[in-house]
Amino acid sequence: MNRLPFEQNKREIFGIRLVAILETLGMLLVLLLIDKFFLSGNRFFTVNPHPFWIPVLLVAVQYGTAEGLFAALAASLFFLVGNIPAQPEGTDHYDYLYSIMINPILWIVAGWALGELRQRHVRERDQLVKEVQDSQQREDLISTSYKFVKNRKEALEVQVSGQLVSSIEGYRAAKAVETLDPKSVMQGVEQLVQAVLNPQKFSLFIFHDNKLVASILHGWNANDSYAQQIDSYSPLYQAIVGQQELLVVANEDHETSLDGQGIIAGPIIDPDTKRVVGMLKIEQIDFVSLSLNTIETFRALTEWIGTALINARNYQVAKSEAVINPERNILSYSYFKRQSDYLAKLAKRVGFDLGMLIIKLNDPKSLTDADRITVARQIGESVNSVLRSVDLAFDYQTDGEEYSILLPATTQAGLAVVRDKIAKDMDRVLRGKGDVTFNYIVSMLHETR
Repeated sequence: MNRLPFEQNKREIFGIRLVAILETLGMLLVLLLIDKFFLSGNRFFTVNPHPFWIPVLLVAVQYGTAEGLFAALAASLFFLVGNIPAQPEGTDHYDYLYSIMINPILWIVAGWALGELRQRHVRERDQLVKEVQDSQQREDLISTSYKFVKNRKEALEVQVSGQLVSSIEGYRAAKAVETLDPKSVMQGVEQLVQAVLNPQKFSLFIFHDNKLVASILHGWNANDSYAQQIDSYSPLYQAIVGQQELLVVANEDHETSLDGQGIIAGPIIDPDTKRVVGMLKIEQIDFVSLSLNTIETFRALTEWIGTALINARNYQVAKSEAVINPERNILSYSYFKRQSDYLAKLAKRVGFDLGMLIIKLNDPKSLTDADRITVARQIGESVNSVLRSVDLAFDYQTDGEEYSILLPATTQAGLAVVRDKIAKDMDRVLRGKGDVTFNYIVSMLHETR
C-alpha cells in the first residue's frame, strides 16, 4: 500500500496504522457513552443519519482504504453486537434485515470508496514527491557534474601552468647540472629530478668502496626504512651494478630486485668506460605519474647525470693538477699545498718569517656560483694591487668558500697590516655586490727568533 513519506514511519498492526485504530475506537467509545448517559441507549438505532458515520468518514478520508474498512467494520460491531432488536410482528423479513444491515453496508461501501479516493490522492502525491525527488537528484547530479568539470578545468589549468613552470625549472636545473663543479652538479641533479619527474621521495647513490652510498636524500623522513648503503649482497646492487638494468616495480622480476627499496631505480653509467658510477632511485611518486613516458624520461636523466658527473670529475682532476684555477684566476689548492710546504722549508732553512692570511666567506650558500667566482677573482686582483709581487693568493679549499694568501718575509705585526689592507680594498670593491662579508684568520707558518 502506498504511503506518503511522512507516513511511512507510523506503526502498523496488520497493515492498519495504530493511530487510526486508536482514533476509531476512541470516537466509537465516546459516542456509546453519550448514547448511554444522555440518550435511549439503543446505540442510535433509530437516528438517521447514524452518528457512527463520523468515525467512518473521518478515518477513511484521512488514512485510506484499509483504515476506512476497519472503521466501517468496527462501527458495525459496535452497532450490532448485543444490540439486534427483535423482528416486529407484521414486518416483512427482508425489511427487517434491511433496517438492521443498511448502515453497516453503507459504512463499508463508503469506507472503501472514500479510502480508495484517498489512496488515489496518496498515489498522486507520492508520484509528485517522487518527481520532485528525481528533479532534486538531477539538479544535484548536474551541480556535481558542473563542479567536477569546473574543478577538472581548474586542475588542467594548474597542470598546464605547472608544466610551464616545470619546463622553466627544468631548464634552470639543467643549466646547474652542466656546471663543472661537482658540488653544483649534485645540487643541480636534485633540482633537475624534482623539476622533471616531481617525485615525493628520491635519492642519488654514488659507487664507492664496492658499495652504493647515498649522496642525495630528497623527501626522506625519520620513519623511512630505506637503506643508505647498498652492498654487493643486495639484489638491487646486483641488478644495478652487475646487470646495469633499469628497474620498475610494475615488473614482477624487477620488484624482487628492488626489494622494497623503491619504485624505479637505474644505474648512472660513465659514458666512456661504461662502468656504473652511481644509481638514481625513486622511492615515492604519484601513481598517475608512473607511465612509460616517465620511465623513458628517467632513463634519459640517468644518462644525463652520468655524463655531467664524469665531466665534472674529469675537470676537477685536470684542475687539481693545474697551477692556476682558470675559473677564479688564482692559484689552485693543490699548488697551495706544494708551495706552502716549499716556502715553509725554505723559510726555516734561509731564516725568514712566513705568514698566512685565510679569508673565509661568510654564508656562502646565499651566493650563487657566479658570485663566488667574482669574489675569488677580486681577492686575486686585490692581492696584485694592494700587496707585494711575492705575495701569493690561493684556493684554500676546493669548494670556493675559503682562500689563502702566503706572505713571505712578513711578521706577526705585518700580517695585521696586510689583513686591514685586504679587508679595506675588498669592502671598497664589493660594496655594491650585496651582503658579502668575510672572516679573516692570520697565522704564522714559520717565525724567526
